Amino acid sequence: NGEHARATVASSSLGLVGDFRRLTHATARLLAMARQRVVPASAIAASSLTQWTLGWGLMFLLFRVGVFRKYSADFSNRVVSIIHAIVAVYYAYLTFTNGWAGMFDDIGGANTPAQALCMAISLSYFVYDLIYCAVVGELESVFHHMFTIGGLASGVFEGKSGSELVACLFLMEVSNPSLHLRTVLAEMGLKNSALASMNNLIFALVFLVCRLVIGPPLVYKTMVCPDNAYIVKAGGFGILAVSLMWGMKIVNMLLREVKKLAGLGGKKKTA
Repeated sequence: NGEHARATVASSSLGLVGDFRRLTHATARLLAMARQRVVPASAIAASSLTQWTLGWGLMFLLFRVGVFRKYSADFSNRVVSIIHAIVAVYYAYLTFTNGWAGMFDDIGGANTPAQALCMAISLSYFVYDLIYCAVVGELESVFHHMFTIGGLASGVFEGKSGSELVACLFLMEVSNPSLHLRTVLAEMGLKNSALASMNNLIFALVFLVCRLVIGPPLVYKTMVCPDNAYIVKAGGFGILAVSLMWGMKIVNMLLREVKKLAGLGGKKKTA
């Protein structure tokens, strides 16, 4: 009996030692994990956005002091904007899984990786362009960009509403190459050319169709969706309001260009 008791005590002691070792190892692992610096996803996104924003700024500087140095700063900024518009439209369309109808799919849903990338790239551009517009005093563009940045930032950091935000981005940017090309052509001395008139017509038609025909139903779906953040809804409404204001100016421009191309824009003869 004595030997059996001693064996039992020894076995129990070995078990306790094993448990203690396992507990020690587990504690060491927990301490090692605690010492590791865990970087939140939002911090990673903010770091990437900062780098991309600096990238847009660097592109502007390279154009300004290099290729297009004989033109104005606005000229170089417009070229940067044209490049962004092409990139944004391309990446936005890639996210439409069902083609054109895809821009109305999954309103208020979680972002896909493609949507997150598209929004992050454009968000960095709009931060860059907001700074540029604020410096040169383009207040209408500053107002427009504030709504755009608010919506895109919410989508990037909240991880949802990517479908409607990317669709809105597509509708905004698809007319922008022609918009910025107007200023580029004017500074190159081609303001009154047939090329400029055709570009103006293309810009006006694409802008009016995308922003004032397709845009309002998308904004409505965005605003009535219960899953969308208020800043996303406000951003959609604000962009629509700005688009309506610009739309009235564009209709007048469209009428002038049609008259010019039809040969009706000349001065009336006086007796």
